[in-house]
Amino acid sequence: MKTKKREYNPRVETRLRKADFKRLDDLANQEGVSKSQIVRDAVLHYLALEEEERAKPREAEVARAINEMTNRICGMLARQGAAIGTLYELTWMGLADSEEARKTFQSAVNTAKQKMRNRLDKDEKELAARLKGVMAP
Repeated sequence: MKTKKREYNPRVETRLRKADFKRLDDLANQEGVSKSQIVRDAVLHYLALEEEERAKPREAEVARAINEMTNRICGMLARQGAAIGTLYELTWMGLADSEEARKTFQSAVNTAKQKMRNRLDKDEKELAARLKGVMAP
């Protein structure tokens, strides 16, 4: 027959004023649980709050870093958009003033947009396939 290992559950003792003990007793009776359970829940709740409080500076630092990266990417996109807009305008201004030139330019714009859409779809599918093995269902 196997002997069961004893589980170590350390004890914590404290003293309460009579009024506080009465409040604890009333709460335990109201909740239908032992005073020990009320105190255990209170200590665990306090420890969880303390851990959250200690994690706040780290979380704030991570949020700040993400915000800075986002601002950097937005700035890069704005500069890229301005450069592309300049090229677009220069190309448009360099065209002959004819309906055929406008149609050709618009066709080129539409073709470029379609190629970008197709490329994004392909990239998204490849990324989804790679993540499928990593992400649990």
